[in-house]
Amino acid sequence: MYICTRKPSINCNMFRLEATWMWQYGHDTIPDWDGKLLIIDTDPHNSLVETNALPGTIAAYGYTIVLQGWMTMLFNGREVHFTKDDLIIYTPGMMVSVIDISDDLRGISLVADKDFAFESPTMRDAIRAAYLPSVELSEPRLTLAEEDNLHLMELMGIIRRYLLSADHPFRSECLRTTYGLFLLELNAIQERTIRERRFPKRIEELFFDFLRIVPIHFTEHHDVAFYASQLCITPRYLSQIVREVSGRTVVNYINQMLLMEASYMLQQTSLPIAAIADGLHFSETASFTRFFTRMKGMNPRAYGAQTWHASHDAVPIWLQSQ
Repeated sequence: MYICTRKPSINCNMFRLEATWMWQYGHDTIPDWDGKLLIIDTDPHNSLVETNALPGTIAAYGYTIVLQGWMTMLFNGREVHFTKDDLIIYTPGMMVSVIDISDDLRGISLVADKDFAFESPTMRDAIRAAYLPSVELSEPRLTLAEEDNLHLMELMGIIRRYLLSADHPFRSECLRTTYGLFLLELNAIQERTIRERRFPKRIEELFFDFLRIVPIHFTEHHDVAFYASQLCITPRYLSQIVREVSGRTVVNYINQMLLMEASYMLQQTSLPIAAIADGLHFSETASFTRFFTRMKGMNPRAYGAQTWHASHDAVPIWLQSQ
C-alpha cells in the first residue's frame, strides 16, 4: 500500500502536458510527439504517484479507468475513493494528489492538452464529457459497465497505436478523430448512466457553453457582460446559472484562468511583466501587478524569481495563433 502524507499544494503553477511529461520522464519518450495527447499505463510506481511531486496543476483533460485495485485521491481538497471500473475525470487546473493507493493498482489513462480539445470539432463534447459527472454527481467519477469499459479501452488502444506510429502519413488526423470518437462514446455512456438530473438540460447546456467560451476569450474579455452576450442571456442570469451549478462566480472562473495563465508565463518564459500584462489585456502593468498580488499573495516579479522554470520557453495562448 502506498500512503502519501503530502498536503494539497496551494500553488497555482500550471503546466502544459508536454512540460509535465518532460519534467517527469525527460525528452524523446515518444517518437515525434507533439505534446497534445498521451496514453499512460497506471500503477503504484508511475504517473499517479508522481502527480504528488509536480509543483502545480496540469493544463489538460484526463480520463483514467481503474482496471484493478483502488486508490484514494484529493480533488480540489475533496477526498474521493476509486475502485475497479471507475472512470476518473480530471479537468484543467484541478488540484489533484494521491492519498492512498493499493499495491495491485492498475489502470489506463488518456490525457489531452487543454488546447487540443479546442482544436477539435468535438470541443463541445470535450467540455461536456469532462464536467458532467461533477455537475450532476458532485464528484469527478463515473462507474462503468463492463461493455462500456471495454469500448473506451479499445479506443484508448487505438490512440496508443497512432501515438507510436510516427511514420503514419495521417497520424495527427487519426489521433484527433479517435479522440473525438472517445468523447462521443463517453457522452453517450454518461447519458445512459446519469439518469437523475440535478439541473434542467437547458441550464446544463448554458453552463457547459460558458465553460467552453471562457478559455477562448479570457485573455481579452474580463467582464461578465461579454460572456452573457455570447450566450444571448443577461449578465444576471448567467451569474445565477454559474453560481447555482458550480457554487462559483463568473468572475472567479475568469480570474482563475487569468491567474493560471499569468503564473504559467512567469514560470516558463522570459517575457517581461509588462508584456504579460499587455497580452492578458490589463489596462496597465500596475493593474496586472495589483491583480496578481491580490490573487497570489506575492507580486509577479517575486513569483517569477522563485518558481520552477522549464528548460525551454513556452508560447503564451495569445501568441499561439500568430
